[in-house]
Amino acid sequence: MPKLSLCIPVEPGHDLPLYLVRELLKDKGNDLEIILSAFGDVLHQSPEITAIAANDARLRLLPPAPESISSAQLWVGTVRAAEGDWVSLIYPEDMIEPHLPELLTYVERVTPEATALGWSPFQIDAAMSPDVRTNVAVPVLHNITAFDKAPMLEAFFFWKDARQTPRMPFGLYHGAIKRELMQAVIDACGEISWLTLVPQYEWAARVLIFAEALAYCNRTLSAVHVRPFATRDVPSVLRGFPLHAGVGLTAAIAEVQARTLMELGSEWSGFGEAFVTACMYDCAMEHDASAFQGKCAAYRQAIAAMPGGQSLLQGFQPPFSSTPYGDERLGLYGKTLLVDRFIGQAKTAQDFYRVMSAILTPVRIMTDEKVKLLA
Repeated sequence: MPKLSLCIPVEPGHDLPLYLVRELLKDKGNDLEIILSAFGDVLHQSPEITAIAANDARLRLLPPAPESISSAQLWVGTVRAAEGDWVSLIYPEDMIEPHLPELLTYVERVTPEATALGWSPFQIDAAMSPDVRTNVAVPVLHNITAFDKAPMLEAFFFWKDARQTPRMPFGLYHGAIKRELMQAVIDACGEISWLTLVPQYEWAARVLIFAEALAYCNRTLSAVHVRPFATRDVPSVLRGFPLHAGVGLTAAIAEVQARTLMELGSEWSGFGEAFVTACMYDCAMEHDASAFQGKCAAYRQAIAAMPGGQSLLQGFQPPFSSTPYGDERLGLYGKTLLVDRFIGQAKTAQDFYRVMSAILTPVRIMTDEKVKLLA
């Protein structure tokens, strides 16, 4: 039984995870299994992927998934195959710490009650122009701390201090959860589970609800290849609920929250000023005037249709900018090091994590208690 099952669904429009798989399997002693899944036969038709799987039993290729199922259902089918103590999921263009299995063994020792480990991944948009001067925050701390669920529930479901998305770092996507927690989440699913274009947020909601205890790693352990959210006119399965993926990312997450809670016998109470502020952030991410105006109009209509929404519309005044917002600050700010987004000529998420690996505290030092005593 491996320490970690890393699931990598290869959805249409994504590359084959050759670099990712090779980096993760480079250390022959790395206690993990990598589970690849895809629609159709793209994995089994790849000579490079099948050659790696033939030479290293830690790489498992699932049978072709039916093309009639959704991405969210592909995720569920992939994690069901996991045999490790812990389960995580990322996309092919992302990067995750190769020595995460070693760190999970340490987490079990210092916070044995934890069933979910979270961290704040680097968010890297490969399409960003180097002309936009901006930075990425790199945490200076590298310790593991226990997290109280109550403030996390408030941050996620009530959008406290949120921007476009809730500030809540726990879940399956770019997080790690115990296999028992994964099974509990799946066992509690019903007819309207996973009817979403943003499965990462449904997993976050369900992990947060079902987790016994949370542990947080102050050292970043992965990098996300950011892809812009594409709205699709898929109305909510909740009758009369106006927030859905056809409005924007923030609305799609709200639909996830309302649907998940309803399925578990509760009501979503997160609609309020904090949520409307998050909607404004979602609109502000649009830098094309026509797209911005269209998204603002969709949000105004949706907010007005919510109970009490009319009274909140006066404060709904999203700012528009034709160019992405930059931030030229660099250097140490408190316990955060701000580095140039293109440090070391890093373009992709995998580039960026490779450069950061020379800066971040190695896992072997994080888990060495003798080193900690001397620090």
